[in-house]
Amino acid sequence: MREDILDNPMYDPMFSVEEVNRLAAEGMPFRDAYKKVGLEIEAGTFRPDKDIHHTHEGSIGNLCNDRIQALMDSVLEGFSFGKMVEAEKKLLK
Repeated sequence: MREDILDNPMYDPMFSVEEVNRLAAEGMPFRDAYKKVGLEIEAGTFRPDKDIHHTHEGSIGNLCNDRIQALMDSVLEGFSFGKMVEAEKKLLK
């Protein structure tokens, strides 16, 4: 698995929301921040801060994959796959 893929400048626009949020949190009106970042991306001058440490649920730093897997497993348990497998076996005999 490649761990350096986001070092490619091609992926810099992925971080645009982070930059807009940072500028807005620093006091710049959201619309101005959005426009500023958009113009930087368009001009090819956007350089994002990729040192991001999110912790909220569902964020890149806290995907909650174990909880998603548990939820998926509990949903799948509600399906009667055994009946389907048996029916398929009967059809293919």
